[in-house]
Amino acid sequence: MYVLKDQFQTLRALQEMARRGPAVKVAVLDGNFDAENPSLSSQKIASTSTSGKTLHGTAVASIILGRDTGIAPQAEGLQFPVFEEDANGHLRGCSQLTLARAIRAACEAGASIINISGANLTNTGHPTDELREAVEHCENNNIAVVAAVGNDALSVDTVPANLHGVIAVGAHDIEGHPACFNNTGPGLMSKMILAPGVDIRVHANGGEARISGSSFAAPMVSGVCALIRQILPDFPIRDLHELLSRSCVPCDLSHSGDHKPTAVRRLDLVLLHQNLRPHLAPQVAPQNFISERTNLMSEIDTSPAAVEATIEPASLPQPVGSSTDIVPMEAGHEPQAVAEFNPVPAAPRSHADIRDSAPSNFLHTQPDTIRPQHTGSNLMGDNKVFAIGTLGYDFTNETNRDYFQQAMYSLGERHPHLKPLIPENEIAMARFLTFVEDGETPYLDSATALEWTLKVDGIPIYVIRPQNQFAVQQFGRMIEFLIQQTGIDVKELTKPKAQTADLISKCAAGAESEDKIDRVSIAGNIVGETRLYNGQIVPVVSPILRGMFSWNPHALAKAVLKADAKKEEVDRLKNFLERIYYELRNRGAEPQHRAMNFAATNAHVAGEIFTDAFEKKLELNTINVQRSPVSRPGTDCWDIVCEFFNPFKRDQEARMIYRYTIDVTGMMPVTFGPLRSWRAF
Repeated sequence: MYVLKDQFQTLRALQEMARRGPAVKVAVLDGNFDAENPSLSSQKIASTSTSGKTLHGTAVASIILGRDTGIAPQAEGLQFPVFEEDANGHLRGCSQLTLARAIRAACEAGASIINISGANLTNTGHPTDELREAVEHCENNNIAVVAAVGNDALSVDTVPANLHGVIAVGAHDIEGHPACFNNTGPGLMSKMILAPGVDIRVHANGGEARISGSSFAAPMVSGVCALIRQILPDFPIRDLHELLSRSCVPCDLSHSGDHKPTAVRRLDLVLLHQNLRPHLAPQVAPQNFISERTNLMSEIDTSPAAVEATIEPASLPQPVGSSTDIVPMEAGHEPQAVAEFNPVPAAPRSHADIRDSAPSNFLHTQPDTIRPQHTGSNLMGDNKVFAIGTLGYDFTNETNRDYFQQAMYSLGERHPHLKPLIPENEIAMARFLTFVEDGETPYLDSATALEWTLKVDGIPIYVIRPQNQFAVQQFGRMIEFLIQQTGIDVKELTKPKAQTADLISKCAAGAESEDKIDRVSIAGNIVGETRLYNGQIVPVVSPILRGMFSWNPHALAKAVLKADAKKEEVDRLKNFLERIYYELRNRGAEPQHRAMNFAATNAHVAGEIFTDAFEKKLELNTINVQRSPVSRPGTDCWDIVCEFFNPFKRDQEARMIYRYTIDVTGMMPVTFGPLRSWRAF
């Protein structure tokens, strides 16, 4: 393996210890690997795709899992190809949404370690919500995520390496000097560790190639994490972070290349081995981590003679370059086949010109337009959405806004009673889109020029983009939702001679009609991402007409209860719905979230619950969603569990539990089976 020569025997000792442990699954989120590669052909690696092999993905997989070249050759591989090469061999990146879904898929497949040899430069250091939640899911389920910091040589944070719970990895050369191409943002500097990532030799394209970059340092650390998990199967993720952090030594900065801040610690396997000792001997009293090297264990011989005798040149993986992104080196720096390998270069090398492209919101590339980067396979799993929020719209760019500004101005000049027609005002936009002139609605098709958004607490979480044969009806329904949200009576708003200024004033004064809605639901499928006017990137949902509804909680509660229901009973059901909207609000992309959101719209079952609870004088305590222990074949079913209690006899009377099941297999969730209830202490 490519390690500093005084650590090679230690690595062999760790591998031998790991050989006795259980199998560990390592997910490689990268380009697809070459299944015929001699280092990988006999290894146990499951892939979701057999097409589109990439040099980058092959190199990363071989560093972790290669038979002769891998750090953890006994581990099982899970390949999720999120990057792909174009016709010229240039690696194309993926969106943060694609990466988040691949992380979720890796978790579902049982991965213990996830390697991400790619990064995304950010101005704020913040990821998309989907990526942040996917990483948090890993942390909560004791799954280690290892990510490269990128190779742009910038003092900027990169995603996902800077996220809490992610092990951020930069590169150092064979003499332990930090690579000057590492990114060094403040969020990275606080936790980055270095691993070999300069002039790594790998088997590629039928020969060997030298590669450099943090993309190839990350799998070094992922391989070490796999060894630790094989040695200590139940080792907690927090202890793993602490172990790696305490097993680092300072770097010599004499060959760092410039004077900018750079990571100053690298992973030391000898120190790691020593820090593992307390965990390997339960009978030994707990010890603190060792922060500096002590005498090596007697069974490890790290003398130069022993190292030279053990190293097999053909088994030494060496470099390709990659950093924040996963991209082969730029033109003029492509990996070259080498005839032989010298594990210790004669002199330090400068790598200032080894860089990857600097993407905006895509890992490894900056595409001309924001577009979905999914591969042909269905590795991203379930893309269905059932979300609740409020409707809005966005112009996406200055040119598009100028179109609406000019068209509204022209209309206002011909019909002064429509002024002011301000593009950002919902009432003005609704009047513009629905205005009837000479028996026609000439601006109705302008609705397709807007990006309609679904917002939660005023923040867009999805763009709603009708794309199927019912697109006309879907656009019409969204315009209807927009009007209903203003609280202005639809008939009044669409009167030909109604003054827009009066309608805006009435809305600002809080005048409402019975038609006013508080929320809408959107069911559909995520088909990609797009950039909004403010630069925010959000997923695009193609909706289905039967999943587009609007309502307000009070009217919904009255509709599902008996005609003679008391006000108190209506208020209780309304409170139930409000709790789902606010206390349990979500994006409706995960199966359990789709089930919960559907429970808020399908209030008929909730009405049965609250009618019974009201008669028993019970109050709502908690609402939970749990995977159903019994499901119909081929379905994904979740149980909504509502717990009630008697506030007057809290200690004397058992809690009342109500449970019903929602099937979220289809695009539109459905309830099935009877409502069940029982008492429990």
